[in-house]
Formats: sequence, structure tokens, C-alpha cells
Amino acid sequence: MSNKIKCIIVDDEPLARDVLVKYAKQIDQLEVVASCSNALEAFEHIQQGHVQLVFLDIKMPKLNGLELIESIKNPPLIVFTTAYRDFAVKAFELDAIDYLLKPISLTRFLKTISKVNKYLQGQQIELNGGESEMAKREGTTTLEQEFLYIKADRKVVKLDLACIHYLESLNDKVIIHLTDREVITTQRISYLAEKLPKQQFIRIHRSFIISLSHITAYNNIMVEVKGRELPIGRNYRSQALEALRQ
Repeated sequence: MSNKIKCIIVDDEPLARDVLVKYAKQIDQLEVVASCSNALEAFEHIQQGHVQLVFLDIKMPKLNGLELIESIKNPPLIVFTTAYRDFAVKAFELDAIDYLLKPISLTRFLKTISKVNKYLQGQQIELNGGESEMAKREGTTTLEQEFLYIKADRKVVKLDLACIHYLESLNDKVIIHLTDREVITTQRISYLAEKLPKQQFIRIHRSFIISLSHITAYNNIMVEVKGRELPIGRNYRSQALEALRQ
């Protein structure tokens, strides 16, 4: 990546902040723009819009890490850093890219940075670290071969991949069109694209992801799914048509 990833580190414990600052300084692509001792200080930096990544403690006085993220409409990428296992599912609901348990090793920190890179480059994230570990600790899974877990109606909802026909981004929500119903989530379509297996789903437009198994017809400019003609965007055409032909 040509540009550095601007990050802030937020923790009310000075030693915990120092560890992460030391780790971050060993990675050329990271630029630590602030080391914050509380969530309110972090909020000011995030509001300025220059922060791409936040390493965020959960249990802090006045305003905790979870409350901070809930107060921001479009937060940057979040990596929760905590000594507590109990908040893993909530962290997943807030679209955290990883969940690090203290004490945090340099090896584990590097795995997180690799995951951040893949996300920023639009690649599939391997769920062998934060999210899958979260799920194991809480007795759930974030993504299995046959299911997708999303946030909807203040719950984590399990969807059968075989029943998903297509996803439609509309304003600040995504409508997931299933065989027998529709489910609405506020999670971003780009985030959901990372969760869906690429051998089964393709993005054909900035507003549409389709299931290959539910296509009834297509040509160079549209795909028909569930009786509806969906446009193929110019920027997605080459990749989409290649997948459709296969």
C-alpha cells in the first residue's frame, strides 16, 4: 500500500498504550496519529475524519469503547483490545475487524494488521483470528460454509446461504432478498461482500451482490434474479461476466 494507515490507540492504561505504540512503530505502513487515554479524546480524532484504524479498549471510565463506536455513524476500522472475553459477540455486532485479548503478543498483532490489509485491499478475510475466536468463546460462529450471520432488528440473525437470492444496497441499509422473505441490515454491502463465499456470490454493481445459483438469465448489461433484472455496473462487468460464463 502506498499510503500509510493512520491509526489511534485508545486505552486508559498507560502501559497497554505503550505496548501497542511500540508494536505499531515496528510496522512501516502504520502511522500512529494519537495515543488516547479515554474515549472522549478518541472521539475528537475520529470526528476529524483522518483516522482509518482504531485500537480500542472496552472497559474505560465515563464512556467505554463499545459506547464510543455506537455513538459514531460511520466509524473507521475497529480492533478491540481488552482483557475480557465477555464482549466478543457485541464486538462482532459492531463490525469489529478483530478482537485482541490482553496481554497482546507481537505475533497476534501482526495477524491483525494482515487482516486489516486484506480488508482495505478488498480481499477475503480469513476468519482464523479475531472473529472466529470471538465466536468460539461465545459458542457461535460468524461464517460457516452454509450460513451467514448478520445484524438485524438488534439481533444477530442466521441466514441460510442457499436461500439468499441477492443483496441490495439502498441508502444506509442493505436488503437481503431471500426465498421467502426480506431481511434488512445496516451493515455495509462491502462488509457483507467479505463475509460471503466468493465461489457462490459475486458483486455485479456497487448496489448488488447476487447468488450464482439463483440466476435465471443474463446478458452483458444485466442479470435476472428472482424475476428482477439487476444491472451489471461498468466497474464490475469484466469480473462478473467471467464468473457468469464459468
